[in-house]
Amino acid sequence: MSLGASIAGFNEVIRPVIAIDATHLKAKTRGVLLVAACNDENEMIYPLTFRFANSECTESRTWFLSQLRNVIVDPKRVMIISDRHTCIISGMVEIFPDATHGFCAYHLAQNLRKMCKQRDDVIKLYYRAIYTYCIEEFEREMAKLKDTHRKCYDNLLEIGMEKFSRVRSPKRRYKMMTTNIAESMNSCLLAIRKLPIESIAEFIRELLQRWFHDRRTNAREMSTYLTRYADDHIKQRVLQSQRCEVHPIDCNRFKVDDKWTDTIVDLEQRSCSCRQWDLDELPCIHVMAVARYTSCSACVYNFI
Repeated sequence: MSLGASIAGFNEVIRPVIAIDATHLKAKTRGVLLVAACNDENEMIYPLTFRFANSECTESRTWFLSQLRNVIVDPKRVMIISDRHTCIISGMVEIFPDATHGFCAYHLAQNLRKMCKQRDDVIKLYYRAIYTYCIEEFEREMAKLKDTHRKCYDNLLEIGMEKFSRVRSPKRRYKMMTTNIAESMNSCLLAIRKLPIESIAEFIRELLQRWFHDRRTNAREMSTYLTRYADDHIKQRVLQSQRCEVHPIDCNRFKVDDKWTDTIVDLEQRSCSCRQWDLDELPCIHVMAVARYTSCSACVYNFI
């Protein structure tokens, strides 16, 4: 089940990162509901497809992924995030060989907790490593993890750093490091899991119709060039950038000192050495400092 509005929006404007998750149904027929969801421009739930199945078996997962692929115009640009269920892994290899597959950071953390016997220091190092934007910092935190708990480090190495690390990922994950967005969609359906499938499907249709109508109405009332989320992000970065010192190198490159580190902003390459601008595609405090230095706040729109 997928609405035409969801498909059109995803292929035209939504960032191509999809989270997949499942929830168990409680009606007489039991079964599961598989959900594929994204983040929209305001970091809100953007449901893409649904699938009612008897169980989370390989056959149902594979069929779900095949139908998902059918609605995606360019699968090569897609990043799919899921847990490490063997059915999904095998289905990705078969159905999405040209897409990038990443694992949910939270599910990996739960596995590590069991392995390290609930040691908080190990989990903190893991999260600090995977959420970093710089390769050097990632390698430094992983080295600390290796010294702290070699078995957990070896397990992550076996899984593949590109599967869970933001900075090592072949494609941008933006801020979607977990499948929480799909799980949040499932939470919206908790109260109706005991209903027949037809009633659940109708509830989903009405829910999405209301969501899309409300968001379209809110969008028409906007007075800013950016979405509310992006606009709030920019305002926060502008305030944080006031502590930075800017030293021009040439017309496109600037050295920025944020009192902690020195970074290089390259406007022509749309890159900052802190890597936040590169990976999130939203200006970091260093870019905003350059915008203030050059008295060109209007050019911020060109940075998005």
